[in-house]
Amino acid sequence: MDSPGPYRYRLADLPGPRGNAWFSSYLSRPVRELLDAGPAAQRRLQSPHSADVCILFTDIRGFTDLSPTIDLDALFRTVDACIGRQIRLIEYYNGYVDNFTGDGLMAVFDGSGMEENACRCALEVVARALPVLRCPEATVMPIGAGLHRGHVAMGTLGAETRRTYTSIGDTVNRAARLAGFAWGRELMISNRIREGVSADIARQFAPVPVSRLRRDMDPVAPVYRSRRA
Repeated sequence: MDSPGPYRYRLADLPGPRGNAWFSSYLSRPVRELLDAGPAAQRRLQSPHSADVCILFTDIRGFTDLSPTIDLDALFRTVDACIGRQIRLIEYYNGYVDNFTGDGLMAVFDGSGMEENACRCALEVVARALPVLRCPEATVMPIGAGLHRGHVAMGTLGAETRRTYTSIGDTVNRAARLAGFAWGRELMISNRIREGVSADIARQFAPVPVSRLRRDMDPVAPVYRSRRA
């Protein structure tokens, strides 16, 4: 599969396994796996399909207001360290990052036990992956997160010069809205997630009164937020 435009490359010309290519860390896990399929990769990348997955969104709270007031290098170091910690937790729990959303990210979990894996991961993210900003005193920036399970459409979006393989659909939108409702150091989950986790994890969440939800969240109600220690 050739790259269009002036910067052309052919995967077949790369030395060693494709997974060792210098740009492999820029690709999501599904794309790396599909590229390993060889000549069938392009067809499979461009063939959308449905998948039942858990979608996680995270976001650093208060970062938008603070970012214009700090040094550019400090800004990137802070976000990079925070994102890095999140990625390592996500991969530990058998998930992968679909895309980055500025100072947050979207992750996907699939397969057996995905609700448990995703929920344990998200709880650790909001508790442990906190960015520490020194400006000049150390300031801990809290993370909010939202988690939902459902069917998504997976496939390629974009044009000839720039494409991305991603997940879209109602499940993605509702996970993002749950993250928007979350306070700092808090995880918001849908009922579908809570029904799929173990009892000890379920006990860490409290129901959110319906009166505090927007009407467009009715399909995922009841909704739960992580209890504060």
